[in-house]
Amino acid sequence: MKKLIVGLLTLLFLKVSTAQELALDLNQVIELAKSNSIRSKQIENRYQNSYWRNFAFKRQFLPSLNFNGTLPEIQRSISSITQPDGTETFVNRNLISNRANLSLNQAVSSTGGNLFVRSGLDNIQLSGNINSTNYLSRPYEIGYSQNMFGFNQFRWDKKIEPLVFTEANLLKTEEIESLSIQAVNRYFDLLRDQLSLENAKKNYANNDTIYKIGEGRYGYGKISENELLQLELSLLNSEMALDQQSLNYELSRQKLATFLGYSSQQKLALKLDSVIPDFIVNYEEALNYAQKLNSLQVQQQRRAFEAEMNVAEVKSNNRFNFNLLATFGLSQTAGTVEEAYKEPQNQEFVSLGVNVPILQWGAGKGRIKQAEANAELIKSTIEQERIDFEQDIYERVARYNLNRKQLLISKRAREVADKRFEVTKQRYLLGKILITDLQIAQSEKDNALLSFISAYRIFWQSYYELRRVTHYDFQQKAIIDETE
Repeated sequence: MKKLIVGLLTLLFLKVSTAQELALDLNQVIELAKSNSIRSKQIENRYQNSYWRNFAFKRQFLPSLNFNGTLPEIQRSISSITQPDGTETFVNRNLISNRANLSLNQAVSSTGGNLFVRSGLDNIQLSGNINSTNYLSRPYEIGYSQNMFGFNQFRWDKKIEPLVFTEANLLKTEEIESLSIQAVNRYFDLLRDQLSLENAKKNYANNDTIYKIGEGRYGYGKISENELLQLELSLLNSEMALDQQSLNYELSRQKLATFLGYSSQQKLALKLDSVIPDFIVNYEEALNYAQKLNSLQVQQQRRAFEAEMNVAEVKSNNRFNFNLLATFGLSQTAGTVEEAYKEPQNQEFVSLGVNVPILQWGAGKGRIKQAEANAELIKSTIEQERIDFEQDIYERVARYNLNRKQLLISKRAREVADKRFEVTKQRYLLGKILITDLQIAQSEKDNALLSFISAYRIFWQSYYELRRVTHYDFQQKAIIDETE
């Protein structure tokens, strides 16, 4: 229900806003990416694939009703027929046959066998030298097939398939969070270019004003020609920077617009939320959620079961096996359908097949040892992955907390650089400092802006990376589940 409401609001928002400039903050960009982007549709399609795989897996253990038949089969031929005295003669045969079978099948997961009940009716009409019509009825037939000591795929499927679906559920949440990281990067690409463009416009306006003032001072002999040339060079450089930033902004705007599902012509204006989240992340808390909810934990369990299944299958294929097929039913044949169902006779069938490897020159033993070695390798790999996983969580938590602190410092550095430039600009206009001091202050202001945007990007990247591996929203203090 929550997703439906968000989707409807998003569509309404798109319809109203398409023709005008959109003002978006980071959260809106992320929500639009989740609901509108091509990547979000790919994530949902992949999840639906897993959902229906799990649906089909569960249904295979329910009874299945099947019909098969041949309606009809026609043969026209000249055939050799053995006569009662042992001689052969050729006769014309026109044969029409019909077959219909209805069967109810039930898989027996505990043994790996198959129980079935079926009923059928066959009909043969022969014309030519001999004309006859016969029916063969099988009112009911019950049977069971079983590999007595063989590999039971059903038993292993019951262990593995639920893990596959659980893993798919968790992976969907992680892929959505990865999509959020993509949205963060596209947002900050455009925000960087948007703020850089605004800064380039201010720099050009400042340099233009300063150059005109410099021309006046030069006319009164208050500054040298060299300083005037420096002013002109600064103006030219700021003009080139403005042109370059205009192009960068346009390219980033188109990339974000198409990423969010808009036309490449859609105008965008990003809003920067200057409020920095004031929470820090505790390692033990993050590790606890990651160990419970990260798909890697389920994936490791699935891989361990698959390795054990492979060993069991290889062992089964390299030892003696008995295949049992037993059926009991009733059957009757007659010239009419009604007669074919009267006084049916017992019909039994038992088959016990055996497969015994006698001489393999050690090939079977080699395959078993290979499967066992592979299972041990997977177990040791999983153990190392668990150690690495805990270290990775520790590193991500430490980086998030460090990035938050650095963002606060970077924000203050930008404020200081902006204020210093304004002070330096006023002092230059009063003739108290040289043009080189003003250029240094302007360069520091520009660098502080880029550093601030970079710190903001890195902070949100690290935060959504934490959300991805822990499935936990530390702002709202809630578990993230994108399958609801």
